[in-house]
Amino acid sequence: MDSSTIAAVATPEGNGGIGIIRVSGPEAIAAVTAVFRRAFYGQNPSGSDTDAGEGFQSWRMYLGHILDPVSGSLIDEVILVVMHAPHSYTREDVVEIQAHGGSRVLEKILNLLISQGIRPAQPGEFTRRAFINGRMDLTQAEAVADLITARSDAALDMAVSQMTGQLSDVVSSIRQSLVSVFGSLEAAIDFPEAAGDEIDDSGQSLRLSREVFQQINQLREAYESGRFLRQGVQTVIIGRPNVGKSSLMNCLLNQQRTIVTEIPGTTRDCIEASLTTRGVSVLVTDTAGLRKDPDPIERLGIEKTREYMASADIVLHVLDFSRPIDDEDVVIYDQLTDKPVVLVINKADLADHEKVLRLPPAMQEAACMEVSALQGTGIEALKQRIADMVLSSVAVSGPGFIPNWRQKCLLDQAAEAVSKVVSGLESRRLPELISIDLQEGLSAIDEISGRHVETDVLDEIFSRYCVGK
Repeated sequence: MDSSTIAAVATPEGNGGIGIIRVSGPEAIAAVTAVFRRAFYGQNPSGSDTDAGEGFQSWRMYLGHILDPVSGSLIDEVILVVMHAPHSYTREDVVEIQAHGGSRVLEKILNLLISQGIRPAQPGEFTRRAFINGRMDLTQAEAVADLITARSDAALDMAVSQMTGQLSDVVSSIRQSLVSVFGSLEAAIDFPEAAGDEIDDSGQSLRLSREVFQQINQLREAYESGRFLRQGVQTVIIGRPNVGKSSLMNCLLNQQRTIVTEIPGTTRDCIEASLTTRGVSVLVTDTAGLRKDPDPIERLGIEKTREYMASADIVLHVLDFSRPIDDEDVVIYDQLTDKPVVLVINKADLADHEKVLRLPPAMQEAACMEVSALQGTGIEALKQRIADMVLSSVAVSGPGFIPNWRQKCLLDQAAEAVSKVVSGLESRRLPELISIDLQEGLSAIDEISGRHVETDVLDEIFSRYCVGK
């Protein structure tokens, strides 16, 4: 591992009240001492007390000044926090400088540190060092990025549960079971006469099915049912022209995000915006109206609409309460057979409620909600319905954390390997052959936790982090 000392601005770009520079590595304290002078009452900031920056105690805050060691000029008044190894985020000596949050001030302080032999940190390098130094496993390190980028309460809760080790505990349990079976197989390979009939193939097979395969499948199902807690749920508004799709979009967002006119086909492109309901992040897309014989420009918008429909998690199919459902509505609905659909009956304020809107048989099993985008009625209930659709599927999956795509792919590999092991035990194949499949399963599980992982995989994972984390 690279043992150089690194530094980076740990707060977002731009001006703010406070900006933090983080330094980590064996020379962190010495380098900061070279540019920092502790403040004592009655002392001139530019004074040269050689002991002023020495004798730092861990987890204490020191008021002082950053000075240019060459010119002696004052750069900023700061607070310094020192964390001695191994009691720090990276398990190295760490110093954090809390300066004023001007971008120029932070840049100048960082350049002073670089002049002391410290190098700029790469994206995610602090968390990477925390992982390499054993402070956290790879699932927890990945959760740090999820925590920072969480767009909803649900995503935040999921990241926190993973960062505190809940996924690690499940992966560790799976590994222990695999290692136990692997030990029995290795004993049978190395000492076949001594092992004799002591290996209980049926018992080991049952154990793998119950203790391992079931846990792996629960995690895989959790990803499929709850990936939108991490990514946000893709919700697409579709329907014929002039049924009120853009008005519905504006009501859901509580702002005038799209243009609304009485002219059919006003929306020619797909417009996206985000909202949060009951802790669920929802990306809403307003689309061009679907109809026969559109003009050339409108046709391009309709093609884009169909692309969004194909990738949607939830579809809001908007119908007009003030006019009967016709063949075009049915044709649109028939294209959504593999999607969760809510029929949004708009313009309820114009409807004669003594007459019930007649839904054709094909639509009668879909969820229906009456709204008035003009008056804003039914909109909150619709948001609740979207959240219910998301949270109910997550509740079925069980865990409070959702594996990411990398982890899910490795779980797929582990499941396939364990399935082969179970089959081999039941058919009483040679232990040497079963052991190969079991080793593949162990390798996949170990890559999830980072026990064994290639450098290029780590490079890809931590390249997605911000600099300073």
